[in-house]
Amino acid sequence: MSTTIRFHQYGSADVLKIEDEQVGIPGSGQVRLRQEAIGVNFIDTLFRQGVFSVPLPSVAGVEGAGIIEAIGPDVDNFMVGDRVAYFLSPGSYAEVRLIKATDLIKVPDDLTSEQVVTVLTKGLTAWAALNGFYSLKAGETVLVQGASGGVGLLIARWAKALGATVIGTAGSETKRVALAGSIDHALLSDDPDLDTQIRTIAPGGVDVVYELVGQATFATSAQVVRDGGTIVMIGAASGQPSIDQQQLAARRVKMTSGPMAQHVQASLPQVTKAVFDAYRRGVFGQLEVTRYPLTQAAAAHDDIASRRKFGTQILIP
Repeated sequence: MSTTIRFHQYGSADVLKIEDEQVGIPGSGQVRLRQEAIGVNFIDTLFRQGVFSVPLPSVAGVEGAGIIEAIGPDVDNFMVGDRVAYFLSPGSYAEVRLIKATDLIKVPDDLTSEQVVTVLTKGLTAWAALNGFYSLKAGETVLVQGASGGVGLLIARWAKALGATVIGTAGSETKRVALAGSIDHALLSDDPDLDTQIRTIAPGGVDVVYELVGQATFATSAQVVRDGGTIVMIGAASGQPSIDQQQLAARRVKMTSGPMAQHVQASLPQVTKAVFDAYRRGVFGQLEVTRYPLTQAAAAHDDIASRRKFGTQILIP
């Protein structure tokens, strides 16, 4: 039997139900994967809430890593015993699952499954932020709104390694202090003088804002981006912001958003290698990871909603 986390209706984290199921043999083009670690991502909460509709009932989650224990017909590039991972393939909150082989990537021997799910989806998103949505150049000034979260932290630290001046915001003093040692300027996102502080650091405005918080911070983001700059909408943890498109257009501020997959799929092997190499080189620094048993997936979602945790959350089957 496999422990599986499924929701039968949209709603709060309480709709996540612990179920046991028998996972059958893989069909054509599928493998059966016994998972060792499961990534928890903000998008998981959006599927659960119905912001993005999925067929109900649905197994939560989109990212995981583990060992192939059975292979179906028409699978030629994997073998039983291979260590693999995937991102953006719904149905990950399970001990054992069936998954299309085309969704899988092979895991480097020197990285554990926990390490892989800590950086794979979030690292690919960070790569897309710095190379796809916007091509960051050394010497530019960056604002990362929500820099203490899983994705924001990787964007901020990678941007710093690429030679940018990085301003990052955090939602509490504890998170701000934890952030401060790895970027140039760590500020509180709810400081009433935040725009003044940023303008003091970057008098002409920042070149690019990576916005991961949304409603609570977007007004400041719009105010401090330079004329002709860019705002990249990566997430909206506090809700969707109100955006004055005409005002931004008058200042030639570009808005960009969308799924990160559009920027990484065409060269996925090279991009995943870049993410894993950055992790090995210490570009992402010491990552704080909160581990939950798979059966406590609802608690992980509650922690994402409250933004209580610094860094990344993962589930362990």
